[in-house]
Amino acid sequence: MSSDTPAISFAIPYYRNVAYLLETIESVRNQTVADWELVVVDDAGPEPAHDLIDAIGDPRISYVRNVTNLGLARNWNECVRLSRSPLVNVVHADDRLHPEYAARVLEAAARHPDVAAVFTDVTIIGPDGEPTRTLPDLAKRLVPRPRRDHDVVGDRGLAGLLAGNYILCPTLCLRPAIVGTAPFDARWRFVPDQAFTVGQLLAGRSLHSIRSPLLEYRRHESSQTSALTSDSSRFEEELEFSREMAVAAAARGWTRSARAARWRVLTRAHLLLRLGLDLVGRRFGAAQQKRRILWSDLRHRDRVRPDDPDPQ
Repeated sequence: MSSDTPAISFAIPYYRNVAYLLETIESVRNQTVADWELVVVDDAGPEPAHDLIDAIGDPRISYVRNVTNLGLARNWNECVRLSRSPLVNVVHADDRLHPEYAARVLEAAARHPDVAAVFTDVTIIGPDGEPTRTLPDLAKRLVPRPRRDHDVVGDRGLAGLLAGNYILCPTLCLRPAIVGTAPFDARWRFVPDQAFTVGQLLAGRSLHSIRSPLLEYRRHESSQTSALTSDSSRFEEELEFSREMAVAAAARGWTRSARAARWRVLTRAHLLLRLGLDLVGRRFGAAQQKRRILWSDLRHRDRVRPDDPDPQ
């Protein structure tokens, strides 16, 4: 590593909401490790942030505005491509890192030089920055996991990720030397992060889990996640992804993972919950759409290899 290469790169894919962006930037500047760079990649959003970056005046921070909108996954890839460090954290523009995030991740990465990425636990916060909880987040805690730091690898590790996608993207610190500079598949609108983590395990790589909440993950109605959930496209994509992963895991002979992908319990339960909320809110058209999606998926027979010992 050259003397001018930072120990860790933070990259923020940004589109709108300067106030949240400022909180994210300040959480980077508050790291106990000073040897970092930060690049803000504005995806041609409606609220340019160059004035904010200029006002901060930190030479470790740079700002790039895309000429055209790249979309979620492609902008995440642009974040990785523009980063100079061997470790890159793509932290979202509405989340907040704990001050010791960089120190803990750098330590773990040094102890586990072959993992594709390091990730941490999170604290869920609401629009006001105060801790909150949602049913999907609580459900993910039911996925069996070691309580101590550990590697996520192989069939058992993949089964956990497919049963409940408990790795939240902005906690991931990637190794571009292993995962490349375009690790996120732009075919997926909503699940490029899960496609990344699952893809690493299917490729025989491992991820390292730090069982400490080192990031505050913000849930709010103006996020892209909320928008995709409201119009059901989130669920359609999650179900399609699970069906594809059931086939991929079965082809590898990973029966636990194939079974978890075929059952997709949390996705179906979340879809059913949203359907019920639509009915309570008298959004009958939205409820009917979700009912059709759920019924179609329940009737779907995933294609697996004939020698899969546990077909659905």
